[in-house]
Amino acid sequence: MYLLLNQNATPTELGAINPNTTVLQWLRNNNLVGTKEGCAAGDCGACTAVVGELVKRNNKQVIRYKSINTCIALANSMIGKHLVTVEGLAEGENLHPVQQAMVTENGSQCGFCTPGFVMSLFAMYHNEDKLNITKINEGLSGNLCRCTGYKPIIAAAFSAINEKANNAADYYVKNQTKIKQTLARLNEDQNVCLSYKNNGSAIHYDAPKSLKDLEKVLDNNPKAIILAGGTDLNLEITQSTKEFDHIINISQVQELNAINDEKSKLEIGSAVTYQDASSSLIKYWPELESFLHRFASLPIKNWATIGGNIANASPIGDMPPVLIALEAKLKLRKKSGVRSVRLEDFFIGYKKTALEEGEFIESITIPKPATKERLITHKISKRYEDDISAVCMAMNISLHDNQPKSVRIAFGGMSDTPQRAEQLEQVLLDYWDKEELAQKAYSALKEEFSPFSDVRASAEYRLQVSANLVRKSALEIKGEAVANLSETNNESFYMEA
Repeated sequence: MYLLLNQNATPTELGAINPNTTVLQWLRNNNLVGTKEGCAAGDCGACTAVVGELVKRNNKQVIRYKSINTCIALANSMIGKHLVTVEGLAEGENLHPVQQAMVTENGSQCGFCTPGFVMSLFAMYHNEDKLNITKINEGLSGNLCRCTGYKPIIAAAFSAINEKANNAADYYVKNQTKIKQTLARLNEDQNVCLSYKNNGSAIHYDAPKSLKDLEKVLDNNPKAIILAGGTDLNLEITQSTKEFDHIINISQVQELNAINDEKSKLEIGSAVTYQDASSSLIKYWPELESFLHRFASLPIKNWATIGGNIANASPIGDMPPVLIALEAKLKLRKKSGVRSVRLEDFFIGYKKTALEEGEFIESITIPKPATKERLITHKISKRYEDDISAVCMAMNISLHDNQPKSVRIAFGGMSDTPQRAEQLEQVLLDYWDKEELAQKAYSALKEEFSPFSDVRASAEYRLQVSANLVRKSALEIKGEAVANLSETNNESFYMEA
């Protein structure tokens, strides 16, 4: 099985590798050591590389380059793609414009994180013609500088993209036709089916291309692990040293990558990434734009899928509370049988779902909002961006004469599953404009939830902050000015720095 690697015109063979091998491990095992391991959890960005893949835009096939965390992406998922690392930027003695900008602006400090920053800048270079500080913050959201030298790196971003029109095209622009043709040939094979012998045991990897083929593979292997992006599931490999016997990667299944914008609902395939879904979600729920900025870094959103986030069943996942508040339903498929399940009924225990053996999530259906509906979201975390929530709250309100007529509220981080707060909903309707709202909300939350204590927050803190978030939401409903830190613009900070 082959991929395109850096500036190699000839496809590179992955070789006989354990399907549990990450992209980062594969790179470093092949002496491409510019990509560093910092956290092995997708948090620091030292391992950032860029993946190019064929996509259709306006009925035309183009290459889209996007940054990813190689420490939590599987090497086999690079089959048929173009993997670009920091070693693949310079052309002979000539540095790539983003590398030169980092040199000119003194953007490299100790150097450990520098390759990751350079690759995030490279992705921006290929996706943006004009930059502002918001776009730079988004593009670099997955990279941490251990020397706290962000200002020269931001200056390098401005410099590289502002001078883009004056620079000669880089290797990837000059050779895009050849790259497209090679990627098209690499993707002619319909399915990937691999086996690897490890101490006498076989480890299997399948990556079907169609729904029909996925059903067939799952029918024969109902106990196999289903993986899409794997940004959470792969932590079991990198953090818990677990090894899966059989992995079925659904990220290439065409039907699961579709977004259907219908008259009364939005249907999102389970393998659609957060970045690909964001424009459709923000179109109907503009409030989600600031929330998605805090949800995760760009490399995570480029790789993580909505279906995977749901199937993982984490009690602290951020999107399930939002989707529960929006009355989302799941289409579950097993062989050719399909059933519909309300998302709020899908989670049945800690990391346990209503999925049957051999069943998978085909799509997520969200009813489109009515005219007077409003979505309010809150995320409480120790770090502003790319951090796990202590509490995540979503509230979907239907208003009449500027007063709540009906409401749906859901929480993450307050119990062992993402959970709807039905008692709290009634409290909000009864006390939304009264001083005792926070007190009543606290009582309802304490009766309805059993929050846990961990390193992020105590159970009592979770109760108190959730009650206060209800109060804050009520003030927003009444139109009072309430600071929304999710919408903070950092441009003034940069200009003053």
